[in-house]
Amino acid sequence: MSSREHPSGTYHFVPGIEPYSGGVKATAGHEIAHLSFAAPQPWQEGFSQLDHWLSAQGLARQALVGVELRCPEPHSFAGFGDFNGAYRRLLEEWGLLLGDENPVARTNVAPVHDAPADTQLHGVSIVRPAVVERPTFTIAGAGDLVDQSDLRPEAIVAGEWSVRVEQVLDEMETRMAALGVGWELATRVNVYCASAGWTEAIDVLLDRIGPAASLGLTWVVAHPPITGLTFEMDVHGHAHTAELAR
Repeated sequence: MSSREHPSGTYHFVPGIEPYSGGVKATAGHEIAHLSFAAPQPWQEGFSQLDHWLSAQGLARQALVGVELRCPEPHSFAGFGDFNGAYRRLLEEWGLLLGDENPVARTNVAPVHDAPADTQLHGVSIVRPAVVERPTFTIAGAGDLVDQSDLRPEAIVAGEWSVRVEQVLDEMETRMAALGVGWELATRVNVYCASAGWTEAIDVLLDRIGPAASLGLTWVVAHPPITGLTFEMDVHGHAHTAELAR
């Protein structure tokens, strides 16, 4: 797996599948910052609000490099494809696609508690001129699939929690390696799982993430976006975090 430089020159991305890339890393002179929404809202409306905010900041739509969604419940494999079609069309309207490639990273999970009635835009990552001079990145969410591009029930990892966690860790590290970053640069490590069973593999996870363990882990009690998946992670090395008021 290797990364490509975006034509804007502001970041590199790991090519992924139609709905998202594997992750992005800012180029020298730029940084990736995180924005959360004070009041998450239906994802199309959230994109409209983000559009106004970017314009007010003097940033183009192409500054959007990562998307965090919250869906009402896990999709079927077919339903996931249907949602991805609508989502990809919006990215195309924004001029974010590079031919058939989608450079924007994404995490999409279904909260167990207080789930939204419709898919919501929870947060985003943007690239902008650097305030800090260190590598910054965001790695897209990945669930327990043997191959992230194989969206079939047969591709779901079978076995104990340690096997599933190891598979997702392998994917995180492969994507980070493609961008030339590692756990030592992480500022936030998220685990998404509806069951406490994953903690049976906590030592496996902590051993792998090494220096990032000192940050602690954020466990979001949520399902991955597809029925049958049980464990998901994403990793971020943001420069700044801010809240986008409604």
